[in-house]
Amino acid sequence: MIKNLSQLKKQLCGGTMFEITAHCRPDCIGQHRRVTEANTQGFYSVIPDKPQSRVSVSNDGKGSWLHWSTARFWRFEKGVCELYDSDREQTEAHLLIGFRIEEREAA
Repeated sequence: MIKNLSQLKKQLCGGTMFEITAHCRPDCIGQHRRVTEANTQGFYSVIPDKPQSRVSVSNDGKGSWLHWSTARFWRFEKGVCELYDSDREQTEAHLLIGFRIEEREAA
């Protein structure tokens, strides 16, 4: 279970799947995304079963971009990673995205 931003950055590499559990745009809630690329600044993700969606084709096919921000804007509870637009008020009104990393299948 992810407990901090450092652990999240290590976990979210290309191919990692996650489910959006909360979002400032309600139509994104429930989406399953796959990370296509991650670096020190943030990560890109696509909707794997919808390759022609607006999310998947954005940024030359890399997908939607999410900047890491700094640790004080994140909250990690019960396996859910949440990013807020405020480091003082981590309430629903300030929530940008919440997601849960999906378990990788054993090879």
